[in-house]
Amino acid sequence: MKKPVALIVEDDRDIVALFRHVLDIAGYHTEILMDGREAMSRIELFKPNVVLLDLQLPGMSGVEILTRMRADDQMRNIPVIVITAHPVYAASLPVEPDLLLQKPVDINQLSKGGLNEPVREVVTGLYTYSFFAVRLAFALEQVKQGQFQRFGVLFAEVAQLNELKRQIHSDDLNGFYRGLADQFKLEVRPTDTVAWSPRADYFLTLIEEISNPDAPLKIASRVRDGMKKFLEDNNYGSDLRANVGVLLCDSGYADIQQIMKDVDTALGCLRDGLYTNPSIFDREMLRK
Repeated sequence: MKKPVALIVEDDRDIVALFRHVLDIAGYHTEILMDGREAMSRIELFKPNVVLLDLQLPGMSGVEILTRMRADDQMRNIPVIVITAHPVYAASLPVEPDLLLQKPVDINQLSKGGLNEPVREVVTGLYTYSFFAVRLAFALEQVKQGQFQRFGVLFAEVAQLNELKRQIHSDDLNGFYRGLADQFKLEVRPTDTVAWSPRADYFLTLIEEISNPDAPLKIASRVRDGMKKFLEDNNYGSDLRANVGVLLCDSGYADIQQIMKDVDTALGCLRDGLYTNPSIFDREMLRK
């Protein structure tokens, strides 16, 4: 049975990740666009089942998109959920959306399924490992169902971090993590789910859409260079460096525990200097 399509037109990665999560659980196929003009063309051509729409977009505003949809006989009945940080601005809309959500979005307004635990890690503000694990499990299920062939798990750590922990105060260490997280987010795509695992002291990013086979390595290279720049600019010492890699995952994985075991193995290979930094890994490489 074909899934209904939800089009998310938004350039805020946090909102995109949360809505994608909820809509995936609800049984939708989600598509993401960040340009208003591209979104309007997509809506006109494919008529999605629901549109989640930011009002402030490059190319064409959400107001114009909503107005054009309501004026068109073939699009006027498509449900539109408007997302905005400016309720006064939203109140002056020339036409009404089906639902208005104010930023920061309370995800409980849509669904509580799968989000009973906090989705934010306290120190970095990134997603928790629990939230990441749910997204990872869903991506694996999609691969097993043949919706796409593979996805990537990007992992990144700061080498010799234990030495830094011994040298600086806990408050300064929290500032280090927050600054590094902000830098990390600049280097990945807005649609990628970014998490921090305090237990393992590394960043994780779920790369669900691999349209170009070269994309994972390009993202990993940006992450490595961005983390290196942060460490150098903040004078954290020449001994600190970033280990970055991507594990490509397919339907051969039985569960996410196997995936995370391979992530740890691949990270160990980088620490031991067995592969270039960054590197792309897969199941076959790690089992040789």
